[in-house]
Amino acid sequence: MNKKLISSAIMAILGCLSANVSAQEPAELASIQREVAIMENILSSALKQDTNKRIRAIQANYFVKQGVVFELDVRGSSRWQTIFSNAPNAPLPPLPEIDFANMDIEIISDQVEFITEDVVESSREAYQQAMELMREGAEQVREIAEQERDVGRKLRDLEREKRDLEFASRHDNSAEEKQLEQRKKALEKDIAKLEKQQTTLTKQQQQLRQNINAKHAEREQQQAAEQQQLLEQVSTSISLTLCDYGSGLRSLPNDEHVSFVLKGLGDKNTSLIKVFNKSDIKKCVAGDIKASELTKKAISYQF
Repeated sequence: MNKKLISSAIMAILGCLSANVSAQEPAELASIQREVAIMENILSSALKQDTNKRIRAIQANYFVKQGVVFELDVRGSSRWQTIFSNAPNAPLPPLPEIDFANMDIEIISDQVEFITEDVVESSREAYQQAMELMREGAEQVREIAEQERDVGRKLRDLEREKRDLEFASRHDNSAEEKQLEQRKKALEKDIAKLEKQQTTLTKQQQQLRQNINAKHAEREQQQAAEQQQLLEQVSTSISLTLCDYGSGLRSLPNDEHVSFVLKGLGDKNTSLIKVFNKSDIKKCVAGDIKASELTKKAISYQF
C-alpha cells in the first residue's frame, strides 16, 4: 500500500478521534465543574460546622482519568495554638556553668510584637497566662543560677585565702601559727557550708529543669491528642458528607477517585492524603455501607 495513503488514513483516524474527544470533553467537564463546585461548598459548610470552624479554606481541582482533589487548610484547635504550637521551646543553658548576664528575659515579649495586634487581642488571656508561666520559669532558673554563681565566687575567694594562709604558715616564721590555724579552720568551715549550699542550689536547679521539661512534654502530648481528635473529626465529617451528598458527583466516572489533601494535620512539612473510590462512595450513598466503613476503605498516607 502506498505510504502516503497509509499516512493519510492514520491522520484521518486521529482527526476523527480528536474531534470526538473535543466534542465530548466540554460538556463533561462543564458538568463535573458544576458538581465539584457545589460539593466544595457543601464540604466547606459541613467541615466548618463539624470542626468548630477549624477549616480555613477549601478548593478543588479535577484531573482527567484520576478524579477530584479537594485541598483543605486545617488549623489547630485555637488561634493561640496555631501561632505558637510550632514554636520551638527555648533550650535551657548548660547546667554546670550558667551565665544569664546577657540574657534578656523580656525577649519573649519582644518576639511577640511580630504577631498582629488582632490575633494577640483575640487570645489576650491565653497569651498573658502563657507568658507569665514562661517568665516565671525563666526568672526562677535565673535567680537560682545567680545564687549559685555568687556561691561559687565566694568559694573561690575562700579557697584563695586558704591557700594564702597555708603559704604564710610555711614561709613566714613571724606568723603566729595558732592564729593562722584558727583562721584556716574557720575558712574550712565556711567552705563546707558554701559547698553544701551549692549542692542544694544545683539540686533545685535540676528539679526546676525537670519540671520545665515535664511541662513541655505535657504540652506536646496535649497538642498531639488534640491533633488526633481533630483528625478524627475531619475524617468523620468527610465520610458523612460523601455518604449524604456524594450522589451530586454523578458526572464523575465510577472508576475515578475523590481525594483530600489535608494541610496542617500531618507531620511537619507534610500533608495527610485521603483517597476514596467513587464506587465506594456510591455504595455509601445507596446505604450498602456505612460512613465508618467508607472511612476505613479510604487510602490514607502522608506526603
